[in-house]
Amino acid sequence: MLHRRLHRRPDRRLRSNWRATGLGGISLALLSAGALAGGLPPAAAHARPAGTGDGRVTVRVVTEVDADGAYDRVLEPGLAGVRVTLTDDAGTVLPGTTGADGTVVFDAASSPLTGGRYRVRVANPDPDNLSEAVAGLGSGPDVIRANVGFVDVRGGTDVTYTTGFWEPDAYCQANPELVTCNLAKGDATGFKGLVSFAGDFSNATPGGTVTDLTDNTAQQSVFGIGVDRTGNTYLGTLVKRHTAYKAAGNTNTIFRYNRGSDAVTPFVTLPGTLTAHNPADNWLHDDAVYGKVGREGIGDVDVSGDGKTLYAVDLDDSSLYAVPLQGAGDAVTAGPATAYPVPRPADCAGDWHPYGIGVRGKRVLVGGVCGAENTVTGTALWGDPSKVTSHVYEFKAGTFTHLFGTAMNYPRGCAYRFLPNPVPNPAPYRCTDATTVGQVMSADWEAWNQRVPGRESHSFVSAPQPILSNIEIADDGDLVLGFRDRFGDMQGTATYAFGAATGSQLVTGIAAGDVLRVCASGTAFTLENNATCGALTGAGKDNELGPGGGEFYQDLTDLSDARHDQITEGGTVLQPYRGKLFSTAYDPFDAYQQGVRRWNSETGVTEGNLLVQQTWNQDAATRADLFGKANGLADLELVCDQAPVQIGNRVWYDSDGNGVQDPSEPPVPGVLVTLVRADGTSVGATTDANGEYYFGTEQGLKPNTSYKLHFDYDGIDPARLPGSPALNELKWTKANVGTDDTVNSKVDSGGHTTARVGDPGHVDHDLDAGLVGPVDRLGDLVWHDTDGDGVQDPGEPGAKDVTVKLVDPATGRVVRTTKTDAAGRYLFDALPDGDYQVCFVRPPGRYLWTRQDAGKSGDDSVVDPATGCSPPVTLGPDHRQDLTLDAGLVKALGLTVAKSDGKTHRPLGGAVFELWQDSNGTPGLQLRGDEKDTRVDDCVSDRDGRCSFGALRIGTYYLVETDVPEGYVLPKKPVTGPYGLTPSNAAQGDGLVVRIANERGEPCKGKC
Repeated sequence: MLHRRLHRRPDRRLRSNWRATGLGGISLALLSAGALAGGLPPAAAHARPAGTGDGRVTVRVVTEVDADGAYDRVLEPGLAGVRVTLTDDAGTVLPGTTGADGTVVFDAASSPLTGGRYRVRVANPDPDNLSEAVAGLGSGPDVIRANVGFVDVRGGTDVTYTTGFWEPDAYCQANPELVTCNLAKGDATGFKGLVSFAGDFSNATPGGTVTDLTDNTAQQSVFGIGVDRTGNTYLGTLVKRHTAYKAAGNTNTIFRYNRGSDAVTPFVTLPGTLTAHNPADNWLHDDAVYGKVGREGIGDVDVSGDGKTLYAVDLDDSSLYAVPLQGAGDAVTAGPATAYPVPRPADCAGDWHPYGIGVRGKRVLVGGVCGAENTVTGTALWGDPSKVTSHVYEFKAGTFTHLFGTAMNYPRGCAYRFLPNPVPNPAPYRCTDATTVGQVMSADWEAWNQRVPGRESHSFVSAPQPILSNIEIADDGDLVLGFRDRFGDMQGTATYAFGAATGSQLVTGIAAGDVLRVCASGTAFTLENNATCGALTGAGKDNELGPGGGEFYQDLTDLSDARHDQITEGGTVLQPYRGKLFSTAYDPFDAYQQGVRRWNSETGVTEGNLLVQQTWNQDAATRADLFGKANGLADLELVCDQAPVQIGNRVWYDSDGNGVQDPSEPPVPGVLVTLVRADGTSVGATTDANGEYYFGTEQGLKPNTSYKLHFDYDGIDPARLPGSPALNELKWTKANVGTDDTVNSKVDSGGHTTARVGDPGHVDHDLDAGLVGPVDRLGDLVWHDTDGDGVQDPGEPGAKDVTVKLVDPATGRVVRTTKTDAAGRYLFDALPDGDYQVCFVRPPGRYLWTRQDAGKSGDDSVVDPATGCSPPVTLGPDHRQDLTLDAGLVKALGLTVAKSDGKTHRPLGGAVFELWQDSNGTPGLQLRGDEKDTRVDDCVSDRDGRCSFGALRIGTYYLVETDVPEGYVLPKKPVTGPYGLTPSNAAQGDGLVVRIANERGEPCKGKC
């Protein structure tokens, strides 16, 4: 190798001392090599100072709501139980878990981490429902960052890193519109139909502005409403007495209203034929459908969180139908519907009536009631309410799992009562606090029945029968159940009672729906109790109008001299994370109104009411065509925008060129990233101080669309990069290294990549790009030095499969390990700047390391024979590579002394010899002076007259006999030699055998 040696070499004095040690240090060398073979001890990260000066890292994990990349401390709650890790350059991982407030604090200074610059990684705690949040630019604690990012806490700097997750399928803007649908009697025309309004209405009449979208004839009798995010509203046919079906006829049809076309059209028809209405006498009788309410038609309708499936409950076959939504906007079409029969709950009394649907994100719930019809008798026309139960199932992958069930016989007060209660109460039709089921105007739930209830003085009638019409999933996992009063759809306003003759007294139905909260605790659910639900407390504690003597959501209304204790109509919707729960209701402000009530979803306090339409203070004909207090509104839904999308993230300088973002590798600001659309138009973004860039909905990105990205680094300042490379020395690092897409580079050598934006809410922060300059590396040869001269001679072969370790010289920590190839080559590539040492493990077969620095750099061996390690090497801007770290192997040689009696030739034990190596090149043994030869070792002959010297190198040696056995005299010339050791004297058997005899001196004493 002719490369200039870049490692630090010892000065000549130290080298001379090393050589003077000679083979006398062979035992230490063997110990050192053995230690290396067993592995070096663990130590801190390579070439990085300990983290004792680091600041603290606070990682905050939040639930993002606004999707604007900014942390809202009031709106966006912390996520508890999220796993967070910090990782340093050496791969040391410090784990943590967020607490109740969503934060975890790492004290890096007292941890095993080193270097001060760390990678933050936050694991998704609920991949089924949560996705990485939309990120913002900047570094402040109120900026939401990517789930994988980087912090620098060197010099005691404290850092707060905020990141988050969100529910893209549950996203809704701050103040969305809502839609509901008004119902009118028979086939009357000219009345409100589908309407919309903003959700921020107040408590002052009329609360807000209502916009008419259709008239009542466009869809006629409907209840279930589902809304997608592309302008479509789906409405399911309702069987309601005194109300016509749409022109589609007596079919289970779901209609679609599109805002673009402003038209209502049939969308899909599910199995089942509806009982025909009887329009005689201006729809005042219509008795044929009295008992069909809740048993025929379509129940609730909802759209899946991803907008790809329309769900509906078919009341005819008690099945949940899933209808694929193909396309979007006015071009949407219905795919083939699939039916999933909703299982009947165990111990269900009477008929099973599934009806309501709940969708949040990927979750789908279905609920219904067991009607207890089999408990209705001639003396108890209202049946046994304790047998009436409501149930909720979770639907997933075609399977239903029962979540919750409860009896419905809790106190509910009066559907209508005078204020104050007359004392004494002479009128049997006036409801009192001591109401019992079946009492006139009682609000207590009854079994499903077809009785004709008694009327009070205003000809009001009530026989509340529960329909579980809506399910909402709260932020904390609780459920909110909306109940529609079946009797409110069985009896109209100023119409005949069931079975009444023409000309008899007209009666008006008073509906009494309800809203209940179900408390989640792990996988268990319990009904609210006296206005409490887990840690939450509602507004109606001890009001005797709900389970346990109170109700969470107070849904009564006080008029001038009367009260309705239960005014909701079964259309409920909860706006996630905004603390808003809405329900259709009558008399929100005053008598004979249809409208909407809004509660704080966490406290049950009424925060707003909305008047949708007045149903009484009009002319008699108009009053007669509206439903007043008898379920005059359909379902209620939010109209939410599509969830924003975002792509992008980081450009970094890949100092070691390995294609992976290491914690200490810096960002690259100033890179121009251009996003190119299919039509050739483009938009650009420049990486910020964190090297980050983003494109999103605000930049015109569309879901389910592909884009091209081009990265241009011409505008960066390369002087700010490690080593200050010239601009023309930079290139894009290797792409798609490894399996972790969060930390590798995506661009090709030309700086191009493509990005596919998925469904609404798609976030991809893995479109990273790495720049690389000149790369640090070390190598590169281990060879067999067959002549032992320490120089790489022609024909001397490479040594394969030799283990080579890259070591941090400051700590002894092994950074990497490799083995030589068939030619004896090795290479440590893509190294970060720092100090290194290369240590070699001797292969089996009694090898030694050849002499050190015997020739010119690149042609000799740099290894210290005693340690098997090279001197330290510093890699950095001035020295990017050193390929001269070579190591030569030589075979260990041996020399054996055979000592005998000069006359008898009998082996003599006890003779002492010193072995010296000629190290100064002067003929003859030099025992004194500055340039004396090197003493290797001594040995004592054994009983066989032998002593051996092993692990010797090629060279010239001398023996000095320093002591003799008892009875013998030293030779006149105790020095023998020279003895030349060559590879043929390899330490097999005795090696080179030197025979030396002694003559007797004085007479032998003892045993000779």
